[in-house]
Amino acid sequence: MFDPRNRALAAEACADEDVLRRFVEEQISVNAWPIHSPKLRRLIRQHGIDLDLAHRFTMPLSDMAAMMTLIRSRALRVDRLLGVENAFHTPAHNIEVLLRLLCLEWPATTPLPEFVRLAPLRLYTDVESLQSITLSVLTALTDVGVSNGLLARDLLAALGHDFAHSGGTDRLHKDGTQARLTHEEVAETFLGNMGASFGFPSALILQSMAGIRATTFNNRMGRQRVVPANKFELKLTLADTMGCVLPPPDWLTHVGVPVLKEKIPHWKRRLGEIERKATALRGEILAAHEGDSERVRAEYRLALLREEDLLVIWDLEEWFKSEREFFRFLLEKKLTLVPGADALWGSILREKIELMGRVLAKKDALRSLSLKGFSFLEYFADLLSNSGDLREFLAKTEIEPELRELLSVFLEAQNTQSAF
Repeated sequence: MFDPRNRALAAEACADEDVLRRFVEEQISVNAWPIHSPKLRRLIRQHGIDLDLAHRFTMPLSDMAAMMTLIRSRALRVDRLLGVENAFHTPAHNIEVLLRLLCLEWPATTPLPEFVRLAPLRLYTDVESLQSITLSVLTALTDVGVSNGLLARDLLAALGHDFAHSGGTDRLHKDGTQARLTHEEVAETFLGNMGASFGFPSALILQSMAGIRATTFNNRMGRQRVVPANKFELKLTLADTMGCVLPPPDWLTHVGVPVLKEKIPHWKRRLGEIERKATALRGEILAAHEGDSERVRAEYRLALLREEDLLVIWDLEEWFKSEREFFRFLLEKKLTLVPGADALWGSILREKIELMGRVLAKKDALRSLSLKGFSFLEYFADLLSNSGDLREFLAKTEIEPELRELLSVFLEAQNTQSAF
């Protein structure tokens, strides 16, 4: 056993799995358990866990830059090996999340420089520029006295939170079957090993791994829901979901539509599976007597399939409505939990909600396109995903007049975003 007031657990005590788990969950985070990284496991067995050592950890900015480049190159290599070609969950997304997280780390007692505030509010067309501005913000944070160890923790968690991501919300094989590990568990394994290689203390790695797990968006059936357990985890999960701070046209082509494009293959696959399974279950229910245990189980499974079916977006109007609801969720449930976040991004979120309202007010255009159903939604995702400058795209591309009318709303909103 250990005294909960202690900030360290000796290596020999870590050999007891129950003691180790209790220390990790109570002193670091409930989201830091279980431990998937083999290197981190070995580090803990050799040196134990020391929270004060993590607090004293320092990392030169040159090493942070090297780690940023290395993690990205490793991620690109893994994506190539796995045949992953994501529209949204690319290694660059991890750097964008880090940039937003760093803005949330700015001390409340120190005025926020304008270049830091504006840094995450623009689209970077090349990774080199994105890494350069991120390092500039890291330097500024160091200059105002933010703990070097805290920034190292942020780097490890944000840069790797979507490492080896297969797209969509759950980790799936090419045939649509569920992989053994979730996206977050794969990221923890790789980045836990990476942290150990860079000499991070075990407690600092565990904090980073807990942050990665807190970003879980899809909770597998039978698992307890993952909820951020501390301020750091709340900041990281917020930074992960705030791609909507980009100007309206850039959000549409760089975030909103690419995320939709990643989900569509899974929806298409599941739609057929759901219908087949639902038909079979309805047959079982009709064949069984009222109250029969087999009938009760079949009714329960059918209800779960109906719930899953409701998560599928069927047409363009439904997609715009879902995005508006997501923005409302962020504003009401996420932004309020992180001090200073509303001052940074609250007005931008409110403008995005109003923007969705203006798009949805184009009822005739929306109705015409939505009647084309799921196939048009897929066409829309292929057409707009990472299409570049929206104004140039509309100038050179022949599209439906109704769709041009809807997309023009995003161009009209570009000059009104309060950030600029």
